[in-house]
Amino acid sequence: MSGPEPTPLSILTTPKLFFLAGKTIIISGGGRGLGLSVARRVLEAGANVAAVDLLPVPTEPEWSEYQQIARANELTLSSYNLDISDAKAVEQLFEKVFEDASPSAPVHDMFLAAGVPPSLTVLDSSIEYWRKVFDVNTAGSFLCCKAFADEWLSRNKTNGNPGVGGASIVLTASVAGHVANRQIPCSAYSASKAAVIHMAKSFAAEWGKLGIRVNAVSPGYIKTVMTAGIVAARPGYEEDMVNSTLLGRASTGDEYRGPAVFLLSEASSFVIGADIVVDGGHAA
Repeated sequence: MSGPEPTPLSILTTPKLFFLAGKTIIISGGGRGLGLSVARRVLEAGANVAAVDLLPVPTEPEWSEYQQIARANELTLSSYNLDISDAKAVEQLFEKVFEDASPSAPVHDMFLAAGVPPSLTVLDSSIEYWRKVFDVNTAGSFLCCKAFADEWLSRNKTNGNPGVGGASIVLTASVAGHVANRQIPCSAYSASKAAVIHMAKSFAAEWGKLGIRVNAVSPGYIKTVMTAGIVAARPGYEEDMVNSTLLGRASTGDEYRGPAVFLLSEASSFVIGADIVVDGGHAA
């Protein structure tokens, strides 16, 4: 008597569930901070990286170090300059990135890390400021997701087993999209990130059966070059943020590599429309 038919994933060992080999992954905000940290882990997991950023030149010395990782593993780490709030530029660049990718490692997934950080109080904010925050954090995420889906769906068809072997999009939201932030005024930022959380659910509902999973990750306070400017401008902010976590410390970009690779890989094939909160217990 024969046993049950093997499933598509049952033939993979657990470590191989997290492999990303044979793929190119787009990372917005990939020239610095969280996006650049995720780029390193994606390279280590075996995928090529197409880093998209408003920065004309990625952050050093990390970029050169990660180029060495790419070369050592016969992979590519490419940089593209892009304002993700520019609809036409996003459409054109995503078409180019898909066309530039090697046939042996086509564009398969995307991690979105680009965003405008928190800053002004409501009373100090203008409508122009709110629009700028939403243009990047929310509309920019929409534009990148739509451009990715347009290009991916034109080149791929569902395999009859949605979630397995398909594409994965990971949006970066924030714990500020879940709870009010008493440590710093950031209503525009919080509202934009709450929208991103629901975008992940709504896009997942539209694209899941077409072969594209969409999820979000909500970071807590991260020590990056970008947040360093906020800390310097607001004495006591870092101490307040650290004290608000259950671990009593801030996070580093490296601590999001694991959740990112999980959501990008086959290890999360049945995870869709979810938001993973990685905040050191801040929201708890």
